[in-house]
This record gives sequence, C-alpha cells and structure tokens, in this order.
Amino acid sequence: MKEFEYNDKIIEDLGLTEMQVLNIISIWYVNGMMPDIIQNEDGWELDELVDNRFWQLFEEEKLIKDSLWIIKN
Repeated sequence: MKEFEYNDKIIEDLGLTEMQVLNIISIWYVNGMMPDIIQNEDGWELDELVDNRFWQLFEEEKLIKDSLWIIKN
C-alpha cells in the first residue's frame, strides 16, 4: 500500500476551488465518512454549513454572470 505524506497545502497543490472542496466535504459527510457530531458554536451541523456556503457561492457566481451579461448586452 502506498504511504501518503501529510500535506497542509493539498487544496492549493491540487488547484481545487472552494466549491470543489465543499462538494468533497458534503459527499464524505453524507456517506458517513465523517462523524455526525461536527457542529459550530451555534449548533449548525457540518452539512448545513457546507450547504449554506455552497449556495452563497452559487448565488455570488450567478450574480457576477448576470451582471456581465447585462454589461455585454
């Protein structure tokens, strides 16, 4: 079995976007690869935090694309 070295910059090294990282976290959490007890200080579970951030980024990207479309037309 190949041994993996710890890399605290793996996200940057792989060139992953925040949306890609959120997708990976969501898949791991939903499939039980992470414990269901991960919460923030307000009691929000990890899947809720990831979903909220994903949709926030999605809306920001949509707003940017819509703005660019308006400018071009």
